[in-house]
Amino acid sequence: MGRVRTVLGDIDSADLGKVYSHEHLIISGGLGVMKKKDLHLNSVEAACQEIEDCKQYNIKTFVDMMPLDCGRHPEFLVEISKRTNTNIIAVTGFHKPMYYDDIHWIYNYSEEQIRDLLVADVMEGMDRHSYNGPIVERISAKAGLLKGASDYNRISPVSKKLFASVAEAQKMTGAPISTHTEEGTMGLEQIQLMTDMGVSPQSIIICHTDRNPDLDYHISMLESGVFLEYDNASRIKYWPDSMIIDLIVKVVAAGYEDQILLGTDFALRSYWKAFNGGPGMAHLAASFIPRLMKAGLSEETIEKFMVHNSARAFSFQEV
Repeated sequence: MGRVRTVLGDIDSADLGKVYSHEHLIISGGLGVMKKKDLHLNSVEAACQEIEDCKQYNIKTFVDMMPLDCGRHPEFLVEISKRTNTNIIAVTGFHKPMYYDDIHWIYNYSEEQIRDLLVADVMEGMDRHSYNGPIVERISAKAGLLKGASDYNRISPVSKKLFASVAEAQKMTGAPISTHTEEGTMGLEQIQLMTDMGVSPQSIIICHTDRNPDLDYHISMLESGVFLEYDNASRIKYWPDSMIIDLIVKVVAAGYEDQILLGTDFALRSYWKAFNGGPGMAHLAASFIPRLMKAGLSEETIEKFMVHNSARAFSFQEV
């Protein structure tokens, strides 16, 4: 099988088990939290509580998607992994520009300088401070995933530069790339941008695409060979779960069940039972997946989403 990099070290992808593919276990602060207090997921205890709820459904691996200098806390991720006896994959890379102020180093560092920071996070160990600087203090835990992001219906110039750095880091390390799409837009443009830079589609995961549940759009992305990660379950303010279930059933019927991943993206305190919110991270396994099966998907297909596809998507490529 493949090799996956967790915060406690590299493991065989066969040992990932069932995977939640897009989570936010810790958001320790940053500009995003200053703008929206509900983003402040700063409790190891609360994260462990949510994970323990998920473990009742045999979830074994959690992919933490909080990127550089907007709340990532590597040492807390290590602690959570040890306390819950689960695998945690950490990301290095970038969110959309709203998470960074207008004099942030992402605007001033070159593509090569940024690339080297990402490569070091993956190959040497993550910076304890997630590059909020100026002093870098690396810990033993390494990032196992790269991230880029775009805005609603556009990829800004700085985001294009960051995608270029992420693409170059991918080719140097073999680490997979996962992306943020705003309201599910710009997925095709992200794919084109990265593949033009030499990244294999099999190393790309496009996230939040079910915020834009247009079947033809999804098929167009899947035809490229990338993975799509769906995480809109319970977001009734966008769509009822029935619409996302219908989308997934049709994507499977079109022959793309080997390219689908599932997660929650519950990046708000108000989504967590541990903070007296809801429905809680276990909702995906406890409620949404049973509804997918009720809609006609087999246990084997669900196993692909949660186990086999994840094992391929989060494995490093040979470089």
